[in-house]
Amino acid sequence: MKYMAVDWGSSRFRAWLIDESGRIMDRKDSDDGLKFVNSRKFSETLADNCGDWMRAHPHAPVIMCGMVGSKTGWFETPYLDCPLDLDRLVAAAYRFDIGTHPAAIIPGAVCRSDAGHYDVMRGEELQILGSLADEMPENAVICIPGTHCKWVEMRDGHLQNFRSYITGELFALLRNNSLVGALAEGDAYCEATFLQGVTHGARNATANAVFSARADVLNGQLAPQNASSFLSGTLIGTEIATEQQGMSGTDVILLASGPQAQLYQVALAHCGLTPQMRDAKGATLAGLSAAAQALWPSTAAA
Repeated sequence: MKYMAVDWGSSRFRAWLIDESGRIMDRKDSDDGLKFVNSRKFSETLADNCGDWMRAHPHAPVIMCGMVGSKTGWFETPYLDCPLDLDRLVAAAYRFDIGTHPAAIIPGAVCRSDAGHYDVMRGEELQILGSLADEMPENAVICIPGTHCKWVEMRDGHLQNFRSYITGELFALLRNNSLVGALAEGDAYCEATFLQGVTHGARNATANAVFSARADVLNGQLAPQNASSFLSGTLIGTEIATEQQGMSGTDVILLASGPQAQLYQVALAHCGLTPQMRDAKGATLAGLSAAAQALWPSTAAA
């Protein structure tokens, strides 16, 4: 049987139609993230995006991950405590039917710091654990950039621990809604200025370091058209420096796609780390496929 794999986040909806041999037959990508779904019309939104697949394959399973399993999602799937492996993650999936289609939503992961504070993720856990079957080392430090960047510790094939950094969200807020970013002109990327920001952020506390994006423009040291690159580098530099304090080596697996992959690759290398690239979109599909294979053994490909 064929199946549909869906990565349904807050802002984006991504889906793949997979055939019996694991080949991608078709894909969808839209702005129908959860925050744009009105009146909890999840079934209707899925049909809007994948209705042609559902009609053509009326019994194909649907495997979903991401914020679709959150409190504001279709069905809430409780977070699972770390350490966590793929078998336990899949076993806790919320299973239901969408008409004639069997469906499941994969839960998220939760961990707790030594100080007793919680951290959570939804979607990244499946990227990581699904990628283990795709030459991901069983013991590794993994960086997953995003609105909320995740730094993950893998141990013996288990998701052992992780920390979230709201780097992307902070950049958007400071760049668009603060005095710090008010003097910036455009968002063109300048690598030299970005790396200056990385160094500055790595050496200074965040709340102090980011103010230089304003003060340096006021005093003619930073060109307004480069202020965005400097601010981005400062925030990423602070994040990397914090993680480096607890690292015993220099190898980092960078699980990323698109522009963020380039930014973090350059920044990690600048800080003396050795990034090993893995494609985040490919990891999501690998995780969803592994989950589908476990839930419906006759549907998923090798």
